[in-house]
Amino acid sequence: MKIIERDITREELDYICEDFRQLELAEGVPPQESRRFQYTLEDDGRLLGYVSGITEHRYFYLTDLWIAEPLRRRGHGSKLLRIIEDRARSIGMQHIYLWTAGKANEAFYEANGYSCFTVLEGKFGVEGYDQSGYRKKL
Repeated sequence: MKIIERDITREELDYICEDFRQLELAEGVPPQESRRFQYTLEDDGRLLGYVSGITEHRYFYLTDLWIAEPLRRRGHGSKLLRIIEDRARSIGMQHIYLWTAGKANEAFYEANGYSCFTVLEGKFGVEGYDQSGYRKKL
């Protein structure tokens, strides 16, 4: 046997993923089918905001929340956040979590009821600009 640094093939990745699924099933973890939900904020066909996330068992992973610069700090982000939280809740999700960076973003999520569960200090190599994980019970 030898260890080699190389990219794996799609077939090899599928094989590994299937083995992980079998391990989870053996431990009683039900199979999951992730679903993506996404909403846009638009005006005359122009994209001004976006929110997206995927289901992960009983957790909803908020992957993206973006508002165009001129519209920030006017409540549009909170509105998109509430819409996707309501959608996640309506399909049985019990929690929502996300990753963010920057003090303004952290303050936004805290104002919307999220709490920090971890901080990756110095991830970006910029003093005071860390990546933080936030979560909320739905």
